[in-house]
Amino acid sequence: MTSILLLARHVIKTSGLAMLGAAILLLLLQMLFSYIAELGELKEGYSAFNAFMYILWQSPKFLYDILPIAGLMGAVIGLGSLASSSELIIMRSVGLSLWRIVSWVLWPALLLVVVSFALSQWVLPYTNEQARVIQKQAGQAAKIGEVRGYWTREGNRYIYVNYANSMGQLKQIEVIDLDEKYRIRQTLTAQTGAFKQNQQWQLQQVEQIQIQPDSSAKPTQHEQMTMQLGLQPRFVQTVTVAPEDLAPSQLIEYMRYLSANAQVPKPYVLALWQKIAAPFALISLVVIACSFIFGPLRQQSVGFRLVIALFIGLGFRYLQDFLSYASLVYSPSPAWFVLLPIVICFGIGAYLLNRAK
Repeated sequence: MTSILLLARHVIKTSGLAMLGAAILLLLLQMLFSYIAELGELKEGYSAFNAFMYILWQSPKFLYDILPIAGLMGAVIGLGSLASSSELIIMRSVGLSLWRIVSWVLWPALLLVVVSFALSQWVLPYTNEQARVIQKQAGQAAKIGEVRGYWTREGNRYIYVNYANSMGQLKQIEVIDLDEKYRIRQTLTAQTGAFKQNQQWQLQQVEQIQIQPDSSAKPTQHEQMTMQLGLQPRFVQTVTVAPEDLAPSQLIEYMRYLSANAQVPKPYVLALWQKIAAPFALISLVVIACSFIFGPLRQQSVGFRLVIALFIGLGFRYLQDFLSYASLVYSPSPAWFVLLPIVICFGIGAYLLNRAK
């Protein structure tokens, strides 16, 4: 039992260090190439130092994106080194099953899964916001927590807000109410608005036009008016952020709000499924890496294994991105498009491992 435990620690340590090294190397390369590309965007107010800080804040996002490929390459390097020194042959000769060795390689991969989830939930929302602050300080967009030109729908009520911020301040609000037959019942415009409580908004300088049963219009003006709107100040910043940059909990909360008003845009559904599927993508790539070492690549050099692993990882990433964008066009749920490459990859890996038994 002690010898099995020592072997498990050895495999876990070897593959874990290889995955860590691959992640660090890929991260540094990604940061270097991204910084070189960002230097082409320099202008007044956006210096080389600003570009460097922008890339620095973007580095957690780079790490999150490369973790599956790092797991793939780390498994190839770690298991490959054990295969080159004939340690895997010795392990198999003493009766260790192939899947048991694979399970040991999956332990450091599970650690990468934990890191991936932590980055997605707690780190990326903050670091991505700081990266946007650097670009917005160069005059490229509005301040963080502000949105301009925002449409939303609540039942038969359509609302346009020219300006809103996360402090609950609105400017130039337009509200259109429709009846059950989608005919205009009333329109309302207000110069400013402020959030009170419990979905209550205080509108200032209001012009209201009510459509009478005889189709005549009855205009009225109010210095102030209280109106119930489902729009929440905490969601104002959410609509300014790309769905993929939101934490899973933020996506779920915002989707519940949209679902209550019968509107859940597919990009948010897609982003949520991508975050749910990310751990499974990493595991499937590690499994296919193990299948190569025990199968068709066991006699190849380390360099050849790395090239094949890189091509497999990039191909998997491009296929997943292509199917993700396709899911925005076609009617089936994005879950099918996101999970399909993972199922294919895991199936191929499991098939090759069973053949190598």
